[in-house]
Amino acid sequence: MVKLPYYFPNQNQCIAALAASYGALVIGMVFGWSAPTGPRMLAEFQRNFTINSNQFSWSIACMPIGGALVAIPCGIMLRAEGRKNTILFFVIPLLMGWVLLTWAQAAVMMYIGRFLQGLTVGAYLTSVPIYIGEIADKQSRGTTSCLFQIMLNLGMLMSFSISAGVNVFQLNIISGFILLLFGPIFMLMPETPLYLLKRGHKTKAIEVLKWLRGPKGNVSIEMELLQAQVDALANYPIRTLKTFLHMAKTKRPLVTIAGLMIFQQMTGISAVLFYTTNIFMKSSVSMNHEVATIIVGAMQVTGALGAAFVIDIVGRRWLLMISAVIMALSHVALGVYFELLHNGSAAHVENLEWLPVLGLSVFVALFSVGFGSVPSIMISEMFAIEVKDFAGSLASVVSCTLSVLTTQTFIPMQNGLGEAGTFWLFAGFCMLSTIFVFLFVPETRGKTVDQVQQQLVNKKAYFWLEK
Repeated sequence: MVKLPYYFPNQNQCIAALAASYGALVIGMVFGWSAPTGPRMLAEFQRNFTINSNQFSWSIACMPIGGALVAIPCGIMLRAEGRKNTILFFVIPLLMGWVLLTWAQAAVMMYIGRFLQGLTVGAYLTSVPIYIGEIADKQSRGTTSCLFQIMLNLGMLMSFSISAGVNVFQLNIISGFILLLFGPIFMLMPETPLYLLKRGHKTKAIEVLKWLRGPKGNVSIEMELLQAQVDALANYPIRTLKTFLHMAKTKRPLVTIAGLMIFQQMTGISAVLFYTTNIFMKSSVSMNHEVATIIVGAMQVTGALGAAFVIDIVGRRWLLMISAVIMALSHVALGVYFELLHNGSAAHVENLEWLPVLGLSVFVALFSVGFGSVPSIMISEMFAIEVKDFAGSLASVVSCTLSVLTTQTFIPMQNGLGEAGTFWLFAGFCMLSTIFVFLFVPETRGKTVDQVQQQLVNKKAYFWLEK
């Protein structure tokens, strides 16, 4: 920890959350890499080897494959080595991934590089939200946790923007350099108080909590609550993970989170982000595709910033449902445009070239407001300490696995259903996600883990309007 002059309440908490969220920024650049580089590597020959569209598609898929495979080992590391050490460790495979992409001499080197990057992506999707959730106080937990999505989207925007002025090789070098800054910065941050308590380091946990809350913070009550959680865990009879999974207070939250992560990907977000530039190239020949991609990236950041302001006011359920409905409308509009483009006359779309940009911008902005931000926050709000790491790992496995599915089937679906049919299919999944949230997702804003789990155990549906 670094002793800093204190200027505003929760200053150090914000600094630690921002430092951890730098990890989201560097994996955001991994997410944003494929959209601008794909068309160049396939058409402009900015590479040292021959690659076709199918090979590049697999290089995209290798990233979420790595993310899915690392999620469970990452959960084990979080329990054994701590949140901070786990996050620092996964700087290494990400850096190796950028090195392989930068000097790749064959498609297989790209596959390995993207796979290594995927290891870090999967690990950070699990570990960084847990870290932020455990250092944030109850009052600002939702807003602080939104930093992860904000920085993730900012990383994608940076990749989109930087690529407009440099070639693929230079983009890789810049991305690797930005990553190198993360390790030294995060090394200065503390381990979470909850993990320190679990390991028996109470004095250190109190010291960290005082640093996080500042000189005017009263940490005694918060420390008592954290200690009560740890003591309750210690007094539990020894149970296997299988036993925990069969408990109602664990099983129902897991089903809820798994459902949210399934619908998160079935909205089509991964396909849209990885093929943004490609979508714009198919929608219009005269459009500046790079500028359009940057606009989409900027709207993502705007949406995540908006979520930070409203998530503790509106609540989790409403944000999820509102975002899903508007995402569905955006997909419908995109489908209508492509239907007119391919089956109508040129006059039908002559003055509608702005529609794909608007449709995708609204889609990614509302995704960031709801399904991009809320599920990772709810993991820390729905699960007890003994299964939180596993729950985060499971969510990452589901998300990354379905990311592979949607990205690998996106081009075949366009060939089979057409662009219009593909976007309308995504719209249908968005509407199904609205129904799922309305029926089965509880409101967690301002509630303790015990209160949320009691809701899940006692009720089968949550479609009432809470007072």
